[in-house]
Amino acid sequence: MNAWLVRIGSVLVLAAIGFWLVSATEWADTEIPTPASGEAKKNSFYGAQVMLRELGVQVVKHDSLDTMPPAQARLVLASSHWDMFPEREQRLRQWVEQGGHLVMPSHLVNSDLLEGWIPLVREKPPAGDEKKESKEPSGPRKRLPKSQFAEPAKDADCHAVTEPETVPASFAGGRSFRICTWWSPARYRPADKQPPPLWTVLGAKGTEAIRVQVGRGTVTVMPWGLWHNASLTRGDNALFAVAAVQARSGAEVWFVAEETREPFLRWIWNKGWAALLVGLLALAVALWRAAVRFGPLAPSAGTHRRSMAEQVRGTAGFLHMHGADALHAAQLRALNESAGRQLRGYARRDAAARAAAIAQATGLEAAMLVRAMGERARHAGAMSVDLEVLETARRRLDAHGPFMPSPSSSSTS
Repeated sequence: MNAWLVRIGSVLVLAAIGFWLVSATEWADTEIPTPASGEAKKNSFYGAQVMLRELGVQVVKHDSLDTMPPAQARLVLASSHWDMFPEREQRLRQWVEQGGHLVMPSHLVNSDLLEGWIPLVREKPPAGDEKKESKEPSGPRKRLPKSQFAEPAKDADCHAVTEPETVPASFAGGRSFRICTWWSPARYRPADKQPPPLWTVLGAKGTEAIRVQVGRGTVTVMPWGLWHNASLTRGDNALFAVAAVQARSGAEVWFVAEETREPFLRWIWNKGWAALLVGLLALAVALWRAAVRFGPLAPSAGTHRRSMAEQVRGTAGFLHMHGADALHAAQLRALNESAGRQLRGYARRDAAARAAAIAQATGLEAAMLVRAMGERARHAGAMSVDLEVLETARRRLDAHGPFMPSPSSSSTS
């Protein structure tokens, strides 16, 4: 019995939970757009281009305005940086005046174009709109609370536009369009003392699109949002785009939607790979020469004595270049440097005392050292004897020094 009561209670609890879920929740269908893929993901005007191709139009997509379309072609200009180079505006004007048909959004029409060669002026908003705007409070608007499950108003940005009777109709079925665009266009009208427009579309707030004659060509200014893939199939956007571009079978339409450039490093490699390789090689050589080395540039010279042949050749070359007196001066300087290292107080003594100190340290005769160290004219034989005495004294000093002077020699000096 208890088991049956537990089962019945469980069923009642589940039924109560289900009734609460049904009464507390709301089920509604929601449209989730399929994300773009392939070319449509990269090209915002892919839908318009495919539509024009189906109508027999030759569509050309360009990444920049470096080259102009052929005469009588249509140019859909959407790049915000199309006039980044000064000469482009002049080339575009010449192309239009020679028969080209330019289609551009209203936000790209700046004052320089209007004052230069496009015979349009900005349209003032209607007086009723100005009064409404002036009456609106400057502070933030208070919005009524919205239901959590309320759907956004579908096609809230759509409105009706009409071709007036003063211009030819674009299609035989009628003159009205229902366009949907999020972009609020700037509105234009023909400048004073200019011919009437070739085509115009009027909305509730004024001119939505206009086409004027410029030379042998035309310039069409229109709202822009309806060209994109997400907006093309809404309302009559596709028909409006066909009318704006003057699509005809066999016509050629160019799309310039953005300024796409090759990456800088790739452009350098394609244009000047040889110079780039030479520069990199020079940089590598400079870094290698400036780097810390692991050893000397050249092996160290040996400390062994030169051979007799090398000594004779070196002495002969010195004599040939500088003469015997220079050789005697060099030999005497070598003896003085050796004596300065080996004999204490040598530098402070006079010539006779120096000769006496060297004679005491080496065992040579003082008189012979005085003659060898003195400055006098010498013939070849005397020069050889004096050089031999000076060299013998130097070698004996280096071999047996240093020497300490005796008390008798120091008192004598």
